[in-house]
Amino acid sequence: MKSELTVPLIQLAPWRTPEQCDLPEALRPWLLEADSMTRRLRRYNRHLSVQLLGNRSVSLGADEQDLVAAPHPMGLCREVILHGDGGPAILGWTLFAEAALQGSGLHDLGEQPLGERIFGHAPARRDHLQLACFEIAANPWCQAATVWGRRSRLYLGQWPLLVHELFLPSLSSDALPSNKELE
Repeated sequence: MKSELTVPLIQLAPWRTPEQCDLPEALRPWLLEADSMTRRLRRYNRHLSVQLLGNRSVSLGADEQDLVAAPHPMGLCREVILHGDGGPAILGWTLFAEAALQGSGLHDLGEQPLGERIFGHAPARRDHLQLACFEIAANPWCQAATVWGRRSRLYLGQWPLLVHELFLPSLSSDALPSNKELE
């Protein structure tokens, strides 16, 4: 699969459940994080910022269409890069049905982290966690690399959102806290 994203990438294998993957130990806690990724990044970085790469209409695959309850194969995509102390840490994009734009307040999110909106109210609901590896081509935000990513469905009120998070090279094993710090 070739991406429609600003950051050029290729998915190397289909999405799989965590049990079907041989995860790198250093990234395991990040890939399996049940809470907000924004909160996790804030715990290990003094500085966290969101760079909004854009909002646009996209074609949804059949599984994506089902997961975001879109009535037709067109949806919306919000693409961001989360920056930590070491630079770009996570490439994120969120897919959602057009109806969710007005109904959820996503239209005014700007450069606020989505995690703050979702996890800032009532306890967040997350399901359908899947993992995959991607090849990222060199781009203005990071070097070329093979990276792990995850996607899961989160809900903003009644609206299902399909959130993707790819862990960029600057969030490498030498930039990650030790296992003791992660517990």
